[in-house]
Amino acid sequence: KATVSVLNCFPAGQEMGGFQWFVGCVDQGTTSSRAIWYDNALRPVVTHQIRHRQITPQPGWLQHDPLEILGNVEKCLAESYKKLQEKTGLARPACRGLGVTNQRETTLVWDRRTGQPLYDAIVWCDLRSAEGVAEFKAAHGEAFQKRTGLPTSPYFSGFKLKWLLANVPEVRRGLADGTALIGTVDSWLVWNLTNRAKHVISACNASRMYLADLAKVQWDPELCAAFGVPVAALPTIVPNSHPTAMGAMAFMPRSVTEHPHLEFLQGVPITGMIGDQQSAMVGQRCFSKGDAKNTYGTGCFMLMNIGEAPRFSANGLLTTVCYQLHGERPVYAFEGAVVQAGMLITWLVDNVGILKSPAEAGALAAKVDSTGGVAIVPAFAGLFAPHWRPDARGTICGVTMHTKREHIAKAALNAIAMQVYDVLRAMEKDSGLQLTRLKADGGMCVNSVLMQAQADVGRVKVVVPDNKESTGLGAAICAALGLGLYSGLEEVTEVMERHPEPTTFDPALSEEERAVTIEQWNKAIKRSHDWVPAKL
Repeated sequence: KATVSVLNCFPAGQEMGGFQWFVGCVDQGTTSSRAIWYDNALRPVVTHQIRHRQITPQPGWLQHDPLEILGNVEKCLAESYKKLQEKTGLARPACRGLGVTNQRETTLVWDRRTGQPLYDAIVWCDLRSAEGVAEFKAAHGEAFQKRTGLPTSPYFSGFKLKWLLANVPEVRRGLADGTALIGTVDSWLVWNLTNRAKHVISACNASRMYLADLAKVQWDPELCAAFGVPVAALPTIVPNSHPTAMGAMAFMPRSVTEHPHLEFLQGVPITGMIGDQQSAMVGQRCFSKGDAKNTYGTGCFMLMNIGEAPRFSANGLLTTVCYQLHGERPVYAFEGAVVQAGMLITWLVDNVGILKSPAEAGALAAKVDSTGGVAIVPAFAGLFAPHWRPDARGTICGVTMHTKREHIAKAALNAIAMQVYDVLRAMEKDSGLQLTRLKADGGMCVNSVLMQAQADVGRVKVVVPDNKESTGLGAAICAALGLGLYSGLEEVTEVMERHPEPTTFDPALSEEERAVTIEQWNKAIKRSHDWVPAKL
């Protein structure tokens, strides 16, 4: 091939100055923040992670402190750079650029003059706007779905903003007098990391706000007016990779005083911004139409690449921007979101005490051949895709005197696989394609019982990469592309193909056993409905 890459120009691990180069990412998630540095072969080198508080003032409400998150991100950047120095033995490792990935719909408003949040960030799975959503749906139905790609749901940022406008006077005043700024967590972080120079949002995150025209990737004035949101307060929409649009890191003196290693990162450009699930699509190299991945974490998120033209679901999925590279058209995806996945296992550990640790779930489940007829529907905050039932609540069915901890553990893992199965089938119906291969990532991929259950009920080959945390990798790839370190997606694929072979799981369950599992799941789903009024 005539293509010459940075990787091929120098001896392994070296470049012009004799030093390896690195790209970093900030991965700001629902429960924690972390910084990761990758080398020029896109292998993770060092990481630093800090958890943050989950603030729950009322049932169904979930908030995060934006200042706590910002402080954690700065500390993660400083500590990870210190680790990079120690690991490489270099006083100043060649850190070329940074990508930012984040929990997507989580929304906040802050004062542009003081930098102070006007309220906590309202988290993506928060349900407080459900009543406003019901009123909006009664007035408009799903009239805007083909413009936004999104169903009417508390999930999306516009409805969180509508609640903030109605219930927080400081937000209402700030947006009225032009002193407030709106953003998702990526907007908040980049605004602060660039010393307030850039108020931006990635194309994929903008498509999650219910305020943007999906085909144009622009804010829609009619929708913004319907929500009472001034367009001037919204961030500028930028591609997921760009050499200059996101600015460069410029830390305030107080941050450098608190975390001295930040001084080494002053001036490093931010060249990638991408929502966490789209970032995993990039990290999993889902670059072709029909490629699909599922991330197994706190929740589950399955996306399928549908190409450069948005299509709309008739089966409970949403349509979103998958990624947009600098100078190129956006690529779109179908998506199905499952709210409770790893959180179900956490609930069994922390709330119920059936498990001593999350790791015990797989060990216990492996001791039994079946769930013993038990089915769990973890609808703690309602059911998301493809059901969209905010009135559903968590349900455990089929319990007998025979039921043991092992059956509950296996039923919990099956519940995660079955929720993904429902989304997978909806994607097949909407796309007209039969999936035979599902790329998997996220923290729960280490659980082989879960991965085998997914292969069995989905009748798909499940492929788990050596680096199971694809979210950070995708942001780093976007940053590297924005810097021009790789010529394009083809070269990224060539680099990634040098990584260790993935682990695969093939279907092994008999068709009869599979049919019984699906039938019991569908019965349990029906029993979870109508537990609370839908407006709650």
